[in-house]
Amino acid sequence: MAETGNFIARLVRAWPALPSMAWGAWLAAVYIASSGTAWLSDTEMNGENLSSLFIAANLVAGAVMLAATFAVPTVRVRLERPTAMLAAGLLSTMGALLVILIGPYYLTPFLPYDLVRLLFLAGGVLFGGGLGAIALRCGQLYGTLPPRQVIVYAAFSQLVVAASFFIVVGAPSWAPVPGGPSLAGIAAFVGLPMVAGGLASLARLSEARPVPEDYETSRGALPKSFWKLLAVVFVFSCIVSTVYGSAVAVSPIGTTLDGSRLVMLLRMLLALGLAAVAVGTVGDKLNFGKTYSVVMVASVALVACLPLVTVLQTVLAQIVSLASVVFELFLWCTLAFIVYQRRISPVIVFGYGYGAYLLGSGVGWLFGVRALDSLFVAIGGPFAYMVMAIIVLACAFIIFSEREFDRLFAPEEEGAPTLDELLMRELATESAEGGAEGPVRKGRFAAAIGELAEAHQLSPRETDVLRCLAMGYNSSTTASKLSISWNTVRTHTRNIYGKLGVHSHQELIRLVDEATAGE
Repeated sequence: MAETGNFIARLVRAWPALPSMAWGAWLAAVYIASSGTAWLSDTEMNGENLSSLFIAANLVAGAVMLAATFAVPTVRVRLERPTAMLAAGLLSTMGALLVILIGPYYLTPFLPYDLVRLLFLAGGVLFGGGLGAIALRCGQLYGTLPPRQVIVYAAFSQLVVAASFFIVVGAPSWAPVPGGPSLAGIAAFVGLPMVAGGLASLARLSEARPVPEDYETSRGALPKSFWKLLAVVFVFSCIVSTVYGSAVAVSPIGTTLDGSRLVMLLRMLLALGLAAVAVGTVGDKLNFGKTYSVVMVASVALVACLPLVTVLQTVLAQIVSLASVVFELFLWCTLAFIVYQRRISPVIVFGYGYGAYLLGSGVGWLFGVRALDSLFVAIGGPFAYMVMAIIVLACAFIIFSEREFDRLFAPEEEGAPTLDELLMRELATESAEGGAEGPVRKGRFAAAIGELAEAHQLSPRETDVLRCLAMGYNSSTTASKLSISWNTVRTHTRNIYGKLGVHSHQELIRLVDEATAGE
């Protein structure tokens, strides 16, 4: 047993990203549950049971995350206990197992219908309750990562989802009971929550990034833009889930599964592209504000076009769900950035932010299944879709625009690094910095710049140029940021190099990092 523990500890130290892959296993558990790949039997003619499970699990998971914001210190301590994550994984596993057992080839023939429905919903509640706790722990882990590292790990997590899905789909279809779900599907559905909880519990073995204890725990620390973002998150997830849920509820299971395969292929391409962008580009090209606007506009166009393509409506609904995947990825990274830059408790940030997303998804799917048809009868399908598209458009450009996104990450202290500046940092620098000391403290970078400027008698403008160069900006970007010419930047740069005694941009960054670490 001790040898196994030592092996796992060495594995985590060798692969620091391993605990962060808990979010990938979490997403895989949710996606396999919501696609019906693993647990549906051959008696399922439509998506009624699939919808019931998704609604119950998402509503409960969202409620757990929101409830955690009312007891931040207690929740924080408990989430960091490995036994708590294992217990949360076990709870979800028990829920998944209960859903399997209440299948048509297991307990259903021997139990009254009302009891079967009650046990089925109880399974969904257990499944969602455990996943809510694990999602909070994943938020804690991602909140300790520098922004670019967050993007890379989030992309890898999407690949974990795709790999899990296609392993289940491509595995032998042998089933313990003829007509029931396959053994591989059952193993994935029941086992993935436990895998997610187990990976999350490994964070205690990592020496790379302990969760800081000096996070802000007051809701008042959240900027006003954050609350606008929450409103958009809830409305967007609600509308997208309404569209997707209404299509799944009436579509044959085979059509839903085919659509899930298409979305998963696109999800893999998205993950690979995102990882390539995060590794291979400079930070000023990682514009999350523009990404947000593009996702919103694409979602508006897709929702508005649904009534025009009756034949392909189910396929288009799956593409709408892909927009939701992109938005979810954007939201997860944004929440992690907020925790890292503003040092606000991840229990608050992810509890509200991701909790609102999960609640919106559950409410939207419920509305799509139970009430959308009545709305179609009352005002007509095309008009109803148009109203939903207009609501998303209003969210994107009135309630929380790209400008609001920039305000969300405006530094509270003069000289503190902005999100753009943090994204400029190279992965190697971030990894070393974040691994040894955790997130950059507010004002510590600014203090280091100030001390270097004073010690080496830099002028105010040379200090401004030093700050930009230390953030990784090249001369052209620095000139644009400071509204001065490229030649002026080059002159200041030569002066700075001479006064600091460095000979390259990398040496300058290393000098500033050492000064920052010495604070």
